[in-house]
Amino acid sequence: MVTNKESITELIQTKVRIRRAKEEDLQEVVRLAMELGRDESVRDSMISASPSGFQNPEWILKNIKGGNAAVFVAELDGRIVGYSLGWISQPWAYKGKRGYICDCFVEKSYRGKGIGRMLVNQILEWFISNGVECVEADVYSDNIRSLKLFKSLGFKEIFKRLRFMVKDRENQL
Repeated sequence: MVTNKESITELIQTKVRIRRAKEEDLQEVVRLAMELGRDESVRDSMISASPSGFQNPEWILKNIKGGNAAVFVAELDGRIVGYSLGWISQPWAYKGKRGYICDCFVEKSYRGKGIGRMLVNQILEWFISNGVECVEADVYSDNIRSLKLFKSLGFKEIFKRLRFMVKDRENQL
């Protein structure tokens, strides 16, 4: 019988399968993207709780179909419990191709078990095999678990985004 947290995590990791998303996975990826959007709207007052273009099934399907984008899913016992989504671009000031991890999300009950790490590693392999020179991801400053994950994989902080809330200033006057 498995009793400690490390053994449970190892057991789950051996059962999780990371694979490219297929068109038939669309509704599950949309479901997870909606959950991610709700989580972000709680964390960030500027994010609407209403679905955005990033939860639009047509946009997600376009990324599933590939080209310069990829979606990977984490499947456990036939159920999709997480996904990562990213694309390759060459921003105007960059010297080479850049990979961008737009989303990496794992259902709450499966977090802390290495699934996010598996998803990030898989999308990193895809970026590398497609000749990118760097990979970037945006992570909320208070998302300590994600920051720790990305830094443990070799990501470095390169800048901080600051926000000035006009309504906060108006309330101070």
